Amino acid sequence: MSPEALSARPNGLGRTRAEVLDLLEASIRGLTVNEVAAALGLHKNSARFHLAALVETGHARRTRSSASVHGRPPLEYHATNEAPSVTIGHLLELTQLLLCELAATSAKPFKLAEQAGRRWGESLAERNIAAEEPKRDTAPSESLDQISRGLAKQGFGLNVQDSVLSFMRCPFRATIPPEQLPLVCAIHQGLLEGFVRVIDPDLTVGQLSIGNRDCCAAIVRKAQRSPSQDSSAISS
Repeated sequence: MSPEALSARPNGLGRTRAEVLDLLEASIRGLTVNEVAAALGLHKNSARFHLAALVETGHARRTRSSASVHGRPPLEYHATNEAPSVTIGHLLELTQLLLCELAATSAKPFKLAEQAGRRWGESLAERNIAAEEPKRDTAPSESLDQISRGLAKQGFGLNVQDSVLSFMRCPFRATIPPEQLPLVCAIHQGLLEGFVRVIDPDLTVGQLSIGNRDCCAAIVRKAQRSPSQDSSAISS
């Protein structure tokens, strides 16, 4: 599977089955069991097992080869239109294109990036935590727990300590060119602000501090915020 391949867990597929599906999706013709086994270093029985499972779930279809061969033509497998995409190469290219266009055409690209991030964060919070009605009297620890659970679903490795959220793993660090990362960080700043606003309107988010390996932001009650916290409450 290519380096850009997604973990197949969100689609309910294991690693090997995702690799088989990725191979089918990248092929311009149907592939036989032998071809799949050889390409992925699998035993033929294992390749046949995963291909049959993909057919059963509607992610692949099988046909008889139209090639002129002696004996019975082998079965060929094709990815279907209903199959989930297991690579993100096209999504990365689209993301980079949009970031370049934003930087090239806007006088205030970072402001627009944060605004877009806020809308994203609000939408995520409403979808992921719709059953948990935000409460103004919710304890800070409970609100932080809701926030961390929701953001963890987006692929961030989170650590929470003393009302400071530390993002240990950014999904974009290894995939977006370094010159575009500041815009991505601005989007994430807005994402965090929008998400927190929906979960608990009495909480406020400090400026995201960007470190070499992780990023941190303090989340505090508005009544607790002081001018000094605006610049010093965030640590990296």
